[in-house]
Amino acid sequence: MRALAEVIMRGRAQACAVALFSWLLPLVSPATIGLVSLRKDSTEGLIVTLWAVLPWLALYSAGDVSPLIVLLPLALLLVVTAAAYVLRSSKSWQWTLLAAGLASIIAVISLGFIASDDIDLGIAIYPELVAQAGIVDGLGFVLDRVSVLGVFAQLIATTAVCSLLVARWWQALLFNPGGFQKEFHGFRLEQPVAIILFALVIASVGLPIGYSFWFGILSLPLLIAGVAVVHSSIKLMGIGVHWLVLMYLGLLYFGPISAVLVILGLADSILNLRSRLAAFKNRNS
Repeated sequence: MRALAEVIMRGRAQACAVALFSWLLPLVSPATIGLVSLRKDSTEGLIVTLWAVLPWLALYSAGDVSPLIVLLPLALLLVVTAAAYVLRSSKSWQWTLLAAGLASIIAVISLGFIASDDIDLGIAIYPELVAQAGIVDGLGFVLDRVSVLGVFAQLIATTAVCSLLVARWWQALLFNPGGFQKEFHGFRLEQPVAIILFALVIASVGLPIGYSFWFGILSLPLLIAGVAVVHSSIKLMGIGVHWLVLMYLGLLYFGPISAVLVILGLADSILNLRSRLAAFKNRNS
């Protein structure tokens, strides 16, 4: 990965080429934009974004496909650029994560207006597709614009944050070895922010299920904070990295792990769990 980051940083042409030809590789294209935006500026990031979206434009031009094929990747790339600008300016992951969530919501609301007919068409044919696939209950709720756009917003926000984390890691590899680990391990939400986010997430429980996707974006900063707690705690206690593997497998395949990490992120913002753990270890060493 270091070699790839070095190629990206050699110049605009190399960065644009990586963004152009890595469009099918998970996170690589948006992380390239993130790295360029973090190290140089947002203008350079936008130039790379234009090249990154070219394959999607070509796919759209080659056949009768929905404009969403282009608009969704474009929305993701623009959100990454915006979030990278916030991180570069504020040097705060808290405000960066909040900005990524807000930008994702704005992007998807805009997308809902621009591609309204295509979204409505997809919703209309969804029951037929479910029936043809032999799925009895489908998603377990009535598919509507709120839920579809909510899924898009959550997907864009999550992918943008993961891409920016990769970009920041690349930046540290090249220019500040070990800096990303220190920065990430120290990430902690301010107490008022964490409490407000958690309260909003809890308040959304009583809403129709389609809205849960929108409010799920609010839990993303708490989730990342919880992941940071696990990472730093494992390093502090010197236990095996297999616990990290189990955590990420749980995130992928066992939904309740996400809720546990969200609560952990909240608890750390209130109780400063890592300082307490460090004090406990020093006392017993």
